[in-house]
Amino acid sequence: METISGTQIAQEIREGLQKANKKDGIKPVLAVIVVGDRQENLVYVGLKEKAVASIGGETLMVVLPEDASKQALLDAIGELNQDNSVDGILLQLPISDELEKDKEEILSAIKMEKDVDGFTPANRGRLAGDGAEFISCAALACMEVIDRVYPSLEGKRIVLAGDSFDVIVPVATILLKRGYPVNIYPCYQDNLVSQADILVVEKGAPQIIKGSDIQGEPLIIDAGFYWESGSSCGNVHRESVAGSGGYLLPVPGGLGPVLIAKLCANVSQAARRNRGQV
Repeated sequence: METISGTQIAQEIREGLQKANKKDGIKPVLAVIVVGDRQENLVYVGLKEKAVASIGGETLMVVLPEDASKQALLDAIGELNQDNSVDGILLQLPISDELEKDKEEILSAIKMEKDVDGFTPANRGRLAGDGAEFISCAALACMEVIDRVYPSLEGKRIVLAGDSFDVIVPVATILLKRGYPVNIYPCYQDNLVSQADILVVEKGAPQIIKGSDIQGEPLIIDAGFYWESGSSCGNVHRESVAGSGGYLLPVPGGLGPVLIAKLCANVSQAARRNRGQV
């Protein structure tokens, strides 16, 4: 099974954005709101900050304490909404347990034209209709890989395993709007991969897909993330599928880097709109 390098794809995307932004005199500004000091969140934010810098952009950090109130978070979002120098706003998830119950209300406070994560309920809903201002970066990353492997999806069996609002739902919506049938399961089931030419698997279990499950030459996009024995892994057992046919976007080094590159693309697009260049 051929391993697809998400790192390489991401680098290609960022290099293209850097050249385009330099040519057009665009310096995108991304505001990132972080609640608390969870190490995992800080690592992800650091990767995003580095990626935005690589395309000629700047990241504005807004750090709130773990016990920040809903109103404090809404006030921070409101200030960034009104700041014309800020092109995109990203609320790093997850947030505190206390705020989690109000997550939809909090996300709704971000202006659609600054919602570069594509997470606001309005943007998610508009994806199914006339079109969203921005689409989830994870979904865009999945589609980037699918389109690179298969320029045409005619006749392909497409299976999605999961139910997330940032991966499975938008990918399904995009594919359906393109006119392709999609089979969706809330979680990976045994041998589901044998029914797919294209499988995006988010919810499953660590390394649940083995080489013995592979039939034909499927494209598998592993969108799962687990810690096993001190290291990260996905839903696919990479060693056992190595001798199989097809393509694998693995964990780590797969979806994550492409997702962040798509965030860079979204914030660059927001910057152009903000400056009247679109």
